[in-house]
Order: sequence, then structure tokens, then C-alpha cells
Amino acid sequence: MVNPAARLEWIEYQNQRARDMWGWIAFLGGTAALLLWMSRAQPFPEIGSRWAWLMLTFAGVLAMSTNSPRLTTAETPIFIAGGMGALGVIIGAIHDRRNQDVVLAPFAGMWFVAATIAILTEGWDDYTTTEQWFGFFLATTVILLELFLFWKGLVIGVQGRSWSQAALRQLDRGLIDGERGAISMFEKSWSVDESWLDAMSHSALIRIHEFQGNHVEADKHRNLLERLGGEEGIEAAWLGKIDGCLARLVRHDSEEE
Repeated sequence: MVNPAARLEWIEYQNQRARDMWGWIAFLGGTAALLLWMSRAQPFPEIGSRWAWLMLTFAGVLAMSTNSPRLTTAETPIFIAGGMGALGVIIGAIHDRRNQDVVLAPFAGMWFVAATIAILTEGWDDYTTTEQWFGFFLATTVILLELFLFWKGLVIGVQGRSWSQAALRQLDRGLIDGERGAISMFEKSWSVDESWLDAMSHSALIRIHEFQGNHVEADKHRNLLERLGGEEGIEAAWLGKIDGCLARLVRHDSEEE
């Protein structure tokens, strides 16, 4: 005969595991959805979007596993958050270094911090005093790292050169107009500290507007460029890239006709 007290204890344990699992699902799914939304405002939105969709997939699998006859181990979401978080921080830092994305690293850092704290608190009562101090130091370190990633990515934000790189890619693809077009991105490619970046953006916009026959806008950017010293201070390689992209567009239009 089953002990009623043991049965109640088992049911409470199962309910607690279910609550913990749904907490992880809400956390991973919610942060992934927010990452997906914020990635849309990045110069290279596909970087954060891929990671967001991957984490949403994991969250969906965990949600489906709650209806499985076999219980998913409590460590599964922790391993997913820790693995995705650690790898995401590394890859996000690389993209940040390349001026391509600034949101992946902070969000991956949140996953990594949550997994680290979950692992540390799992057997906290069984740790020795030395192990508890080490765990406290480790938790503090990863939290400070996350605060730095948050400040670097979400407070400082996207640098002007990131928009310049993205604009050049869009121009090479022939995407000029629209919110995600080359013109819109070059218009965001300004820097208070780097006047040479402003000059490069003005020189690109002059050529693009002249290509489209919009001489009023071209003259406006030409006047702004003259205040920065004119085209003499711009590298010929940059001007050559812009002219090359526009030349390919001319050939493409001619072939279609």
C-alpha cells in the first residue's frame, strides 16, 4: 500500500518541477522573442534573428516535453541556457568587434548568468564555506560581465561604421530605397568623434542620389561634404567601391531592358 504522505510529497515534487520547467520556458522564450524584435533594428538583423529563432525552437521543444509521459530532466533547460549563452557571448563579442551586431552578446549573457546561478544554487546548502565563497565570487563575476555586455551593447548602441558596412552591402545587392535600403543606412552612418566617417557617408549619398537623378539631395550632401574638406580626404578605394556598385546596377538595368 502506498503511503499517502509519500504520494503527496511526490505530487508536490512533480508540481514544483513543472513550475520550474515553465519558468525556464517563459524566460528562454521571452528573451528570445525580445532578441528577435530588437534584432530588426540592427544593421545586420540576421545575426541576432538566427539565435533568437534557435532559442525559440528550444523553448518550444521544452514546452512540448511537458506533455510527454517521460519527464524531462530538470537540468535540460539549464544546459540549454548555459550552452547557448556561453557560445552566444563568444560569437556575439566577435560580431560586436566587427561592428556588425551589439544585441546578441547581452542576451546570450542573460542565458549564461541564469544557468550559472541555477547550477550554483542547486546544492548550495551542501557546499562548504569555501565553496560558497567561490560560488559567490563566480556569480558576481558573471553578473558583472553581463552588466558590461549590457552597457556595451544596449547603452552605447550601434556605431556609425556598422551602418556604413550594412549600407555598402545593401548597395551591392541593389537595395537603395526603403527602411532597409542603402540611403536610409548611410543616413544613420554618422559619428561625432570620427568626421572621416561622415565624409564617407556624404560621398556615397552624393553618388547614389545622382544615380537616381535626385540632384537636390545630391547638392545638399555635396555642401555638407565640402564643410568636411571635400573628397580629397576620402580614400579612393571607398569611392571606387561605391562607383563599382552603381556601375553594376546600370549594367543590370541595361540587361533587363
